[in-house]
Amino acid sequence: MKLIVTAGGQGKKIWPLSREAKPKQFQAVVGSEPLYKQTINTLLKGYSAQDIFVSTKRRYYDIAISQAPEVLRENFIIEPDVAKDRGPGEGLAFATLADLHPNEPFIIVQADCLRTPEEDFLKTLAAAEKIERRDRKFMSGGVKATYPVLGVDYLKFGQRVSEEDGVEIYKVDEFIPRVEDYNQTRKLIENFHVGTHSNHNCWFPELMMEAYQKYRPDWFEGINNVYSLMKKGASASEIDEAYSELQAGPTELVTNNLFKEGYAILLPYKWTDIGTWDSVYEFFDTGGAAHTEGNVVISDTETSLIKCSNPNKIVAVLGVENLIIVDTEDALLVIPRDKSSKVNDLVKLMGERKEKKYL
Repeated sequence: MKLIVTAGGQGKKIWPLSREAKPKQFQAVVGSEPLYKQTINTLLKGYSAQDIFVSTKRRYYDIAISQAPEVLRENFIIEPDVAKDRGPGEGLAFATLADLHPNEPFIIVQADCLRTPEEDFLKTLAAAEKIERRDRKFMSGGVKATYPVLGVDYLKFGQRVSEEDGVEIYKVDEFIPRVEDYNQTRKLIENFHVGTHSNHNCWFPELMMEAYQKYRPDWFEGINNVYSLMKKGASASEIDEAYSELQAGPTELVTNNLFKEGYAILLPYKWTDIGTWDSVYEFFDTGGAAHTEGNVVISDTETSLIKCSNPNKIVAVLGVENLIIVDTEDALLVIPRDKSSKVNDLVKLMGERKEKKYL
């Protein structure tokens, strides 16, 4: 099986640590190593470097190489520095593997997520490969929903098709797009065997490209054109021009049509999408206590994340709760935890104010 590590996003919601020049996946958001490096290290414990592909933007190539030199140079899939969302970006990776390894299944591994314990993650990859080779079904991941979460997609699990080594794989009865109503979401998870969709898309690259051709023929034609230019050694400007013509959009514009005949892996490990600072706080599972990193002093402070990355500074906090406080060398963020998804609004305002050096 081939593993596609996606590492091209910008991560605006993790500002001020995540910056345009060095986004969150290349930062030590949790722990002492960058998220991307942690991901590569885990995969190398179960797979050879030949099986690991990295999909990232051209401007991040040097960072990705320096942080994980074990990845083969020829296994980098370089996406143009044009923001088009995951649909075209992942499509370029699928086209590459369809050309290089058409008979090998792949799985998407997002570099900005944490998976613990890593042993269970590797067991899941092995189980997914076995079932994929047997059944050739589109497969994705799901986490059992225990409380309502707004802004995420859901999978309704059907009949179980496999259980091996603690990994359960189910047919999918229904893909349920994100619902922004709390009561509707609560009823959804109460009445059905439902999980939150956590990507981990797994299939054969040729079959995925056939799905692109069927459900997004514009992407299919444009991606093949871009890949053809890359193979011919066209200039970066030619490739960028062709890629810029693609319409932006998420991969779900294709994959949400595939779940009718697809499978879902019920992830047996803790999966955390590092999408907001609140998700970082939740990862540590402090039981309501504050989580601190760096030179921080707190008193009478609960349910908060306080992070100081400047060794020459001390951050002192007293009498607060439900706050995110992140202090870097040149920027300070203070925001309620329940509004942490709005950080990108601040990033947008700073851009309008021409504060480019802080972005």
